Amino acid sequence: MLKEMWRLLRDFVRDFSREAMRGTRAHWKGLLVFCGVAFLGLIVLTVVALKATASPKFCGSCHNMQTYIESWEQSSHREVSCLACHFEPGVLGELKGKWKAQTHIVQVITGKIPSRPHTQISDASCLRQGCHSTADLGVEPVTFKGVTFSHATHLGELRRGKKLKCVTCHSQIVQGDHLTVTESTCFICHFYGEEQDPALANCNLCHVQMKAKIYINANEHMPFVHKDYLDRGVVCGQCHFDVVFGDGHLKDNSCVQCHAEPRILLSRFTSEIIHQEHVTQFKVECFRCHTEIEHGILRPGIARYGDKPAKVRRPAGLSGFHYDDNCVKCHSFGKHDAISQMYRGTGAAEVADLPSPMYIAHADCGSCHIYLTESGGTTQTSFRHKYEDVIKACSDCHGAGYDDMAEHWKKLLTEELKRAEDGLGAARREVGANRGSAGAAEAAKLLDVAEKNLAFVRAGRGLHNMDYALKVLADCRERAEKARSLVVSGYKMAAVVSPSGCTQLCHSCVECIETTPVPFGNVQFPHDIHVNDEGMGCQDCHTPRERHGLTFLKGCSDCHHGSGAGAVACADCHVENHNLYNGQNACDEENCDVRGTPNVMAEGVSCAECHVEIADGKASTTEGVTATCVECHDDSYGPMVADWKAKAAAIPVESLRRDLEAVQRAVLAAIQKGQYTYDVQDYVNNAEKNLILLVKGNAVHNHGFAQELAERVKVLIAGARQKLQRYTTIRTLPADQYK
Repeated sequence: MLKEMWRLLRDFVRDFSREAMRGTRAHWKGLLVFCGVAFLGLIVLTVVALKATASPKFCGSCHNMQTYIESWEQSSHREVSCLACHFEPGVLGELKGKWKAQTHIVQVITGKIPSRPHTQISDASCLRQGCHSTADLGVEPVTFKGVTFSHATHLGELRRGKKLKCVTCHSQIVQGDHLTVTESTCFICHFYGEEQDPALANCNLCHVQMKAKIYINANEHMPFVHKDYLDRGVVCGQCHFDVVFGDGHLKDNSCVQCHAEPRILLSRFTSEIIHQEHVTQFKVECFRCHTEIEHGILRPGIARYGDKPAKVRRPAGLSGFHYDDNCVKCHSFGKHDAISQMYRGTGAAEVADLPSPMYIAHADCGSCHIYLTESGGTTQTSFRHKYEDVIKACSDCHGAGYDDMAEHWKKLLTEELKRAEDGLGAARREVGANRGSAGAAEAAKLLDVAEKNLAFVRAGRGLHNMDYALKVLADCRERAEKARSLVVSGYKMAAVVSPSGCTQLCHSCVECIETTPVPFGNVQFPHDIHVNDEGMGCQDCHTPRERHGLTFLKGCSDCHHGSGAGAVACADCHVENHNLYNGQNACDEENCDVRGTPNVMAEGVSCAECHVEIADGKASTTEGVTATCVECHDDSYGPMVADWKAKAAAIPVESLRRDLEAVQRAVLAAIQKGQYTYDVQDYVNNAEKNLILLVKGNAVHNHGFAQELAERVKVLIAGARQKLQRYTTIRTLPADQYK
């Protein structure tokens, strides 16, 4: 039977081969055509299959990746296909990637889908032609959230003895952001074991940008300029404590979260080998093995960093307040409780809280009591115990003269303590002499509160919060006067006056503004002439201390218009009008020296030629300017001024102001949550400058440039909102605004 089967098979193969050869010889041309068409069809089918299987929709048919697709659609890589990154460059790389991908299909069919799907992106994909290149990335540093970063040093040189990849820092682990920079990776590398490599954790290594103007929530009307302090040699740590949370130690059982092979778990691999495998050869997020390290400013009253609780241990009862680690190492908070309360602006009975601006600005005990210097890349620490040494911190940080201001404050405070003490003593004697009167009991209660508050100011060392101390002492004196009026019939309460104002508290000691001219607009303004000769007060030109003396124009034209000793050029004071007229000093995202469209008359017509009424000591009016236009040109120019005013009025200034105030409030709220906002503030500050130029410059002087300014304000506000949204995982803007 087997022999018969073999014979039949042999005969079939022999006869089939003979017929195939005969047919091939007879139809060889047709066979060549068929093979050619089949080969072309195979190529077309392969190309179509490659394109069809390259879409996110196809990948999503097996993988649960909608979150990644949505973040990709909103990212800067939205025009780049998935395979351009996830497969090696070239046709062979794509075919190789597709071949490996077949295992996923088998796993889906067999139900053996891996529990932790993971993909790798090689540097070759990022650095392929038409995308990024090592040469381009190394040309100049980039700025990320205020940090200056060099791709050349991180990709071209070993970091901590390890070779990094593009995806070491750029990864997909932040919800809502596609292939973004993962700050946790930066922090683990820079702060893990910083004692052995302090230079790697040096602030100036990353924070080399000097922000010209930032806002702190101590005073939203008073910008803070870092460069001024750094130029005076102030070390970052003098103000910024508690900025690193966590130590990045290795998690227990971290290896078994991914590995189960005994040969791996029982082996003793060196740190170099482990990092070679997990960082250089393959991409594994650092915090899979290390605990996270957080870095940022923790704001007063908020025990959170960003959207997460801060990983920092705090003394019992002080959760939510910032504190200085250096002091806690030696002191308990109970020992300096009164001083702590004074600094925080709490503790006085029946007096509203008033925190020190320095407390709100996150300056801790060590900012004044510890002196930091940098030498040879290391920070040296010395302690300031005596009052004479402590007040040197004022001038070290703020400049010459501020130690004199502290001395002045001490003298004022001593005088106010004496006045409060004398007032309470006199009131006690009056109440004691009239203890049978109807108001004696109430008067005694008033004095009890006043004496406790007086003792609190002494114990709290009122210099820690001068405004609060003066407020409490004034309250003590008011209570003493009220107590005397309750027990002495017909007693007339004395008015309680406490030191206040610019010259009483600050400028009698600082900056010598009485004798030294200060810059104002395009001129140097002499205070002594206006104060001594003209008898003007500070608030004739400045807002109260709460807004820290913002300057406004009032009555300047009485002396400075026209001719004579006091006459000045129009552009010296009316800077915004001059800039708007000439179409200059607009702000974009980066600078405030942008030129726009000047008024057509800017080159040939001066201010005085249109505002002729000013020369006669009168206020300039629309009618007067219109008459000047007609006089110089003809009657047809009369309606032009009205047309300019109509176009200027059509600019939505109030709408822009409301939008700007809204985003400013959002920035302040983000600051209080500990979020990064400095680059957002650049946008907001420049939008504010454009709006000030638009409003103060009076759009009628150049309605074309005014419209350009309004558009710039809109663009900057939109950019600020977009950047602010990118620092949270909660998306609230339409998708098109992220593009």
